[in-house]
Amino acid sequence: MPVARINVVAGHARADLKAVLVEVAAAMSGVLGAPVERLQVWLNEVDADFWLVAGAPASEARKTRPVGETVAALVEVSLLKGRPIAQHRALIAALTDVLAEGLGIDRSRIRVLVAELSPESWGIGGVPASEVRAAEIRARAAAAEKGD
Repeated sequence: MPVARINVVAGHARADLKAVLVEVAAAMSGVLGAPVERLQVWLNEVDADFWLVAGAPASEARKTRPVGETVAALVEVSLLKGRPIAQHRALIAALTDVLAEGLGIDRSRIRVLVAELSPESWGIGGVPASEVRAAEIRARAAAAEKGD
């Protein structure tokens, strides 16, 4: 269920962006203990004309500031409630590391938001996550009884 939306100022190499997607998923899987196939991660590039830096579009700021001061990233992670704060902190650190190393963004220009969602407020395939999780737990219990 964990979802991450990465927003970066446009201008990075496509191969680097693709690699970051894979690395973010791996970091999330490792920190959260969630199978990578249950994660969703996507990346949006924001045109430098539409990302403000020090009160001016990044495209304009690049004329007077070093490139490192005009690139930035925002990562929004949605998780179901109940995970320990230690996981939140580890996730913030891990995703910051991935973006700093993978895209060369200064750590001070990276923001990570971890948002907790009620299982009743998150839908999976048109069904509240609370019901999906309950069905998964029942299925695992039934498989355990059968010895699968």
